[in-house]
Amino acid sequence: MALIVLGHCRFVRTKFNWKGTNYSRGKLDIRSDMAEHAERIPHSILDTRGLPGKQAFKLWQEHTGLHYDLRALKEYPPTYEVRTDAWQVGNVLIADFQQPAQDWSRSRTCIARDGLDMYMVQILRRGWSGPRDGGDTVRADDIMIYDMAQPSDRRGGDNRALALFLPRNLLGPHLKSPDEHNLHLLPSSDPLAALVRDHIVGLRARLSGMSLDQAQAVIPATVQLIAAALNGTVHEEQAGSVRMAMTERICSYINAHVLEPDLNPETIAGRFGMTRRNLGYLFESHGGVAAYIRRKRLSLIRAALAHPAHRGQSIEAIAEAHGFNHYRSFALAFQRQFDLTPREVRVRAIEGKALSATSDNTLAEWVHWLRLMN
Repeated sequence: MALIVLGHCRFVRTKFNWKGTNYSRGKLDIRSDMAEHAERIPHSILDTRGLPGKQAFKLWQEHTGLHYDLRALKEYPPTYEVRTDAWQVGNVLIADFQQPAQDWSRSRTCIARDGLDMYMVQILRRGWSGPRDGGDTVRADDIMIYDMAQPSDRRGGDNRALALFLPRNLLGPHLKSPDEHNLHLLPSSDPLAALVRDHIVGLRARLSGMSLDQAQAVIPATVQLIAAALNGTVHEEQAGSVRMAMTERICSYINAHVLEPDLNPETIAGRFGMTRRNLGYLFESHGGVAAYIRRKRLSLIRAALAHPAHRGQSIEAIAEAHGFNHYRSFALAFQRQFDLTPREVRVRAIEGKALSATSDNTLAEWVHWLRLMN
């Protein structure tokens, strides 16, 4: 799904004032740039400097609590300084994070609650992050890949990181094994990792002077470079631009018509004038075209089960609306893909909403951009 941009706005840092025992949160200053800067890249900033440690941590929890479980500190420090600079480049989010030491995890409950289906390519600029239950430790200049549809449990110290959030249907078609890259470490010593790091850091440094169209034009090359590094070498998928372009076109077509009942390998092959065999070859890394369509439909169902607008609709009706006419086979496929039953996803989404008393209007814009990226 393409990210929807509702106008072009400039988001100015949220400021906090602290006097005695009271604090006040300044409003997010939003000024329309549509007339003067029609192609500016939407930019959102969160900054907790000036807010006492406990309140700053709580504010950070409000912004990240839908996607991560942050462990509260036993003793809050005098300050808990977090700053996030985020840019919305079409259906991609680029964000600079500065945050103190903390533990965080992306549990199956979080995954069920937000339904994010994307990769986070994170370049650690300063500090470290490590596993709580086994895995690689990330040092400065290393790159870590997080599959947001899979669990992770990490801790880190006084970090600054640059993150690139990519929808699965943008990066996945270029990967040899798209579902096997969660917690994939690209060490700074790897030449391809160094190329990726230099490219993304350079892109971030130039965003303020680029138009939205210019930034979007760079994203395809960025995706191909990341895929080459993850696949370990420059495979034919990266060398064959025609094949990659065709795969992207077919994925876009499937995503746009995924709810049509007659969408299947035969109709897709006919639509693009190719044999089923050649179509299957393009989607070999996805387990075939039918498997790609099924996973996409199941992801849409998971998102619907977590969305308040569908609370009054039965699970069976939602499944049927997405092309699953036999509930038992649907439920089995759903549990295989997400390791949760449809009912568990709905219950956890409701519980997650109940736990959050934060009004959406108080959250920085980048939080809403993430929610729209599936």
